[in-house]
Amino acid sequence: MKEEEVINLSKKFKFNPLEVIPLKREASGREYWRIINDDEETIILCYLDPNEGDHTNFINISNELKRNHISGVDIIHHDKQVGVTIQEDLGDKDLMSIFSDDNKEELIQRSIKLLIELQESEIKNLEEFTKEDLINQMNLFDKVFCQKFLNLASDESINDLKSITIDKLCQHPWVNCHFDFERRNLVLDKNNHLTVIDYQDMKKGPIGIDMAGILVDHYFEADISKIKSFLNFFSTNVKSEYSDDACFEFTRWGCIQRNLRILGTLSDLYLTKDRSFRLKDMPLILKNLTKMIPEEHSSKLFLEQEVQPLLLKSVEQL
Repeated sequence: MKEEEVINLSKKFKFNPLEVIPLKREASGREYWRIINDDEETIILCYLDPNEGDHTNFINISNELKRNHISGVDIIHHDKQVGVTIQEDLGDKDLMSIFSDDNKEELIQRSIKLLIELQESEIKNLEEFTKEDLINQMNLFDKVFCQKFLNLASDESINDLKSITIDKLCQHPWVNCHFDFERRNLVLDKNNHLTVIDYQDMKKGPIGIDMAGILVDHYFEADISKIKSFLNFFSTNVKSEYSDDACFEFTRWGCIQRNLRILGTLSDLYLTKDRSFRLKDMPLILKNLTKMIPEEHSSKLFLEQEVQPLLLKSVEQL
């Protein structure tokens, strides 16, 4: 979307723009703009091409979060035909931006508490992931990431890993699953409340996928001892009784599903839509995936010896 189009939309919705600032474009295709009016008030305009999707889930879940007293995004206006929502401006203090050695532990603990609230709340009319959904997402790893992006034949050990993963996930507790619960989707608002955003893909799903999202970060190398320490905090605060070992297994297999899926998704976005902005993240995503796979599983060797070197070379050449 061009700046002029954003200005015209702002005027259409009675918000007279003094300045419009592009913020980000998500893998989903959503575009975010900050609009400043002549009273120095700000709002966020989110645009999604109506041919690619709509905002219905996001709006419904926003209302449900508010009903459950969970900090989400306030929707000011929605125009389904145009593909626009006008949202409150939460500011720029997402956890990606403000993370430091000094505040890391506090912010992760606050994120875990928010995740527990999210998991334990009653979100009405929430769909559920199917087993086939989770399998198809993992299949993107070999079909797109390996075969199309790296031009590499996948290994039978990956099929075995996916088979074990789906069996484990189906045995784990299923809860409200944000599906992208990571630092860039957590924001400290102007009142310093931790707020969750980008929850339009939320469904009922395996408990470990969101635990992995916040604890197996795409921008830091996974530290198993620190992950286990935070999981002890999780098990202490959650209502259900889970042992620390069980929480680690939830996170391990949630991470494996999540990272296989994301490597496939980012590759597909590059190959089909020329979106290259996350390719630089892929080597660490793969490294963390490898670290979370059980030591005895043969896929670790395939990923370390064949996939990782080829990925590093491919990303460097782009």
